[in-house]
Amino acid sequence: MSVDKGSAPIPLSDAARSLRTVLDLLLQDFHLDQVDAAALPWDRPIFVLRSANMTRMQAFLRQVVKHTPAPTLHIMSHARDEDAIRAMRTCAFTFHPYPTPGPYRLDGVPAETLALLRATDFGTVFFLDPGPADDELDDVVGLLAAIAENRTVSFSIEGTFAGTANWRQRKRAHAAFLRLVEWYHRRLDPGGAD
Repeated sequence: MSVDKGSAPIPLSDAARSLRTVLDLLLQDFHLDQVDAAALPWDRPIFVLRSANMTRMQAFLRQVVKHTPAPTLHIMSHARDEDAIRAMRTCAFTFHPYPTPGPYRLDGVPAETLALLRATDFGTVFFLDPGPADDELDDVVGLLAAIAENRTVSFSIEGTFAGTANWRQRKRAHAAFLRLVEWYHRRLDPGGAD
């Protein structure tokens, strides 16, 4: 039942109950769980995609050396960023240049690099969470899933870690939610532009 202040409860229709169930399921799949940094496999190879600014990269590197002083660390960023990342001097790492300017996409990673990364048994693959404004997140997560399925963890602006048991399911929920919103808008304004 739905309750409006100052009025009697309004019973929900079958359609409203069904829609609430669908939204609940979608939001459950959207949800990221906080990950305890101490529980991450820091003793195994680590991969990070520099998908946010250099300040966030430096904060991430500080967290890495806090948990393991001599990590087996692999970093992918645009080729032009290598010197700036090396200047941070937090620990040794293997740099994998992303060869083209613009957003990260799986098809932009050279086949040899992808094969090398897939052959490395990464305990965790990280991305630096760019915040809610980034519309390239699906491409970032897709690239990471191609390297190591379901080992993706985000590093937020607050310095916390988050993940989900199944990033592909989260992507499907995201796509389904967008289709649902589009359907809703068309129902509200059937004469609107496509």
